[in-house]
Amino acid sequence: MGHPTRRDLDRNADPQFLAALSAAGFPVSSVVMIRNQYDPLPCVLAVLLLEWIPRLEDCRLQESVAWALLGAPQGMLDGAVLGQLFDSAKDEDLKWAIASVINQTRPQNIESWLLDAVRNRQAGASRNLLAAAIAKMVAPDRAVPVLMEVFRDAPLAVVHPLGKLGNSHVKEFLIAQQPNATGPLRRELRQAIARIERRLEKARRKSVGDE
Repeated sequence: MGHPTRRDLDRNADPQFLAALSAAGFPVSSVVMIRNQYDPLPCVLAVLLLEWIPRLEDCRLQESVAWALLGAPQGMLDGAVLGQLFDSAKDEDLKWAIASVINQTRPQNIESWLLDAVRNRQAGASRNLLAAAIAKMVAPDRAVPVLMEVFRDAPLAVVHPLGKLGNSHVKEFLIAQQPNATGPLRRELRQAIARIERRLEKARRKSVGDE
């Protein structure tokens, strides 16, 4: 999954949607034009796009509007609305687009939702992005226990975030997973453990220097 390249994403753009954008001072003939003309997105436009996603009937158009939200300023979008959109989405590509927006724009009021959503197996491939967002936005004391829990059924989704946030306890947990790991997971475990070791060593040296 990734940023859409379909030329027909805007083919059936809702006339009422385009009229609403024009009335707000953003006259465009397609969602692609939004991405091309407004970067970063003005806050008013970002809020308007977020409001319109659930009103649109075509999931491909919803997805295109969601990708446009990647241009929103960090910390501006309403995380509660994004979480509701993700939960109600039936299309995996739309879920991926919304999770990408969450991960990149760091919306407000979303920490608790993220911790619940990453536990949900129905999040599918988007769990990778949700876990990455947790590593950016949730304090380690809340994030790490949840990520370790999710490791049981989605190890590849959380091993990198655990390496980013983990302490010596997490290091030992990851080391214990190595004997049964194969392929990409084995490599990711080595990298996560090494990252934690570097961070711990850096903290140790700083502590010695401060004495």
